[in-house]
Amino acid sequence: MTRSNPFALPGVWLKANLHTHTTVSDGDASPAVRVQQYRDAGYQVLAITDHHEVVPTGDLARPGMVLLQSLEAHPSCPNGPLYHLVCLNVPVGFHCENEESAQNLVDRVRAAGGEVILAHPYWCGRTIAQIRALDPLLALEVYNSTCRGIGKADSTVVWDYVLATGLMLPAVGVDDVHRSDDLFGSWTMIRAREATAEAVMEALRAGAFYASCGPEILDFGYANGAYFLRCSPVAEICFVGRGAQGRSFRGCHGELLHEAQWSASPTLPYLRAMVTDSAGRRAWTQPLPPVPGGKTR
Repeated sequence: MTRSNPFALPGVWLKANLHTHTTVSDGDASPAVRVQQYRDAGYQVLAITDHHEVVPTGDLARPGMVLLQSLEAHPSCPNGPLYHLVCLNVPVGFHCENEESAQNLVDRVRAAGGEVILAHPYWCGRTIAQIRALDPLLALEVYNSTCRGIGKADSTVVWDYVLATGLMLPAVGVDDVHRSDDLFGSWTMIRAREATAEAVMEALRAGAFYASCGPEILDFGYANGAYFLRCSPVAEICFVGRGAQGRSFRGCHGELLHEAQWSASPTLPYLRAMVTDSAGRRAWTQPLPPVPGGKTR
């Protein structure tokens, strides 16, 4: 897939939760209630991803809310526990076959017009080889609110290990909501040309999104010999590369930051940014690959 820097694209920002459970599987609210919860909280995109079953969204449509018919599937993994795969934008009746291989499921999802996200890799104890065995994945979950229950919500380190292999896999933030205390803990901001399912899927395939638990990222890129980032006020801005490559910025005497830049080679294998606000909530950009000609604009 061709990846784009969302901050260099025209369009609108849409707040999305891409991993959602209801009473159709093991959630505590009906699909209609879930849609209303997220709509009332200011979200514009919701994927209902119940286990094993695609919930029809036609009767759930609400003004200002894009709904993606989806499911969470659990195909086999030959050298580990079952995969947890979020299958976005699939038709009603789509399901994972008994003993189906994960790669076969990924292929069928894409043939049906959908895409696959790897769910909570830290929670699952996924190895890098198990992640790399699936191709192509749309993204992995860098933060999963439900997984806070066992202290494994944040998969940043797993993501960096994947990036270090040379696979520029994007990351999303999700709730994976089952109960009310899982709501609104992490989300994905999608840069789409318009608020339609088609445009949302187009943006996701282009990598035009970032993940957040609170902070807002306003701009990120490389220009004039430096990486730069602008954001809502935060306590720390980190530019993160492979291994020991990177730089962290903090304000003096507790002062909050809203921008930073770092003069570094545009030929780094990858460079992503992460910001942390004064409450400890984070947001993550997608990784920039080596910058052709030293420009992202």
